[in-house]
Amino acid sequence: MYDKNNKIIVKITNITPYGAFCRAGKADGLIHISEVSDYFVKDIKDFFDIGDEIEVEVLDFNTVRKHLKLSYKNCHSELLKNDDKEIQEIKTAFQNLNKKQDKTDNIENISKTNKNE
Repeated sequence: MYDKNNKIIVKITNITPYGAFCRAGKADGLIHISEVSDYFVKDIKDFFDIGDEIEVEVLDFNTVRKHLKLSYKNCHSELLKNDDKEIQEIKTAFQNLNKKQDKTDNIENISKTNKNE
């Protein structure tokens, strides 16, 4: 019924500073603020209004309590940080750092050579 990773439509029933409560059929759910976007979310009300029907991904379903843990960002790729981009930026930063280290090593070698002469 509510299998992990499935996409479902829910209706927002309440909004708090830490998340949005919603209803899907006979189950209640929560979209925690950390599951709205990988980027900083100042106010969750910037994303949802009470009564909105939105697509979310099921992270977990407690069959006893009939409670859903949901993710909004997993259905909206623009809200996910691109790890490839971050890795590329880090790689470039290290390349620049290595170039600076090479220049420093060359200056030290020249300095040592001048002292020995």
